Amino acid sequence: MKIIETNLKFKSLNQLRKPSMIVIHHAAHSSCTVKDVHNWHLSNGWSGFGYHFFITKDGQIYRGRSESTMGAHCKDYNNVSLGICLQGNYDKEEVSYVQIAALLKLCD
Repeated sequence: MKIIETNLKFKSLNQLRKPSMIVIHHAAHSSCTVKDVHNWHLSNGWSGFGYHFFITKDGQIYRGRSESTMGAHCKDYNNVSLGICLQGNYDKEEVSYVQIAALLKLCD
């Protein structure tokens, strides 16, 4: 499985000791990129891209935060979880088979 490194620059990050769950999100935007989400999160005053991974509709997997750092994606669960964000707005569209296959492979 190929994971594309983004080399995003973060303000500051805390260590994540031992995650016990994975939280899966969708971007609620049909065509955003990792850098778009990173910039949105920075503009909110956060440290940057809040997820550990981002999966595009064509199944490409990008690393956001290192798995050894705490995410900023699920209030009260950031210290025990890894966050994965899927490109797309799945309130209005359906997730593709390719994207689900990449998600399952990453979670495995």
